[in-house]
Amino acid sequence: MKVGSTGAGVNLQHGVTTSVRISPASRTKLAISFNGKPLARPVVSQDVVAEHLGSSSEILRVTVSHRSILPMGCGYGTSGAGALSLSLALNEALGSNLSHVEAAQIAHRAEVKHRTGLGTVTSAFYGGLVIRTRPGAPGFARVKKIVPSSSMRVVSGAFGPISTARVLSNTGMKKRINLCAKGLVSLQVNGPETDTFVRLSLRFAGCLGLISPRLREAISRMQRRRIKSSMMMIGESIFTVVRKELVPEAKSTIKLAGLAPVVSKIAEHGAVVL
Repeated sequence: MKVGSTGAGVNLQHGVTTSVRISPASRTKLAISFNGKPLARPVVSQDVVAEHLGSSSEILRVTVSHRSILPMGCGYGTSGAGALSLSLALNEALGSNLSHVEAAQIAHRAEVKHRTGLGTVTSAFYGGLVIRTRPGAPGFARVKKIVPSSSMRVVSGAFGPISTARVLSNTGMKKRINLCAKGLVSLQVNGPETDTFVRLSLRFAGCLGLISPRLREAISRMQRRRIKSSMMMIGESIFTVVRKELVPEAKSTIKLAGLAPVVSKIAEHGAVVL
């Protein structure tokens, strides 16, 4: 519960929607899909389901459907958002009467266990621009939430995935992450604007050395048009946070880099049961 990361992240209104269907069965069966396609290794979702069903004596068939326009593994936090939305959905469907914080803690533990994320669940729980000043699950982490102007948009695009688990399992990279991040959280707290967030994000990504040549070129294209952008953590992906009137220029620049742009408002609220 106390394991996690400090840092900052912005939540997209284009999140992950998860639905759950539960029915009595002769033997336990679990099916998990993302945008209608079965997931090959849905270990995080499996753990969330197992923890919710752990105390149940019933034999159940559980069908989980995650849906999102955002690609997996590219830094959008779909794993954490999927785990959190699943935990909230199961809590509702099973009538478990856990608080939202307790349901979120189940999702956080699953993410940390499988090294698919360290702060995504906590950020997605609160919404907005979240600065995590103390690591951990909701209820343990300390966060500062900022809701940027409703005129701001996140414009992004992804070349492809980077394995978060592989990065977080690398001892040398973990040391580098801590070194590169030193002092950045306090700078973000002191200057909570989205411009500061993007600038510090690029400083962090550059220090880590994870920016690929084609991603660096895409970021440079943005810079030439006086638009600050950075790498999404963790994916071979670019993002910027701009005022609504700058969205067309940001989109066209991302298209010129060979990417399909995704435009989203910033989520004012965290995950909810629909």
